[in-house]
Amino acid sequence: MLSNAEKAYMRALLALKKRDYASASGFFRSAENQFAESADFRILKETTELLLAVKEDIFELENGRIEIEEIINHGKETEFRR
Repeated sequence: MLSNAEKAYMRALLALKKRDYASASGFFRSAENQFAESADFRILKETTELLLAVKEDIFELENGRIEIEEIINHGKETEFRR
């Protein structure tokens, strides 16, 4: 029998296969206590979280409106603010 953490790990891998990164991240968090010492687990978990964050940023950039304000400092380097 598999423990709940092992089941969560397997579900995370299946979610990754389906490119459902949000679900995979949640399953990885559920399994984290048991597999925290596993380098492979940490790589998969952290990579999934990074990928999810990048996808959220891309979505925001594509669907949101970002305003950039240029500040002129008379002879100094130009500064940009969002």
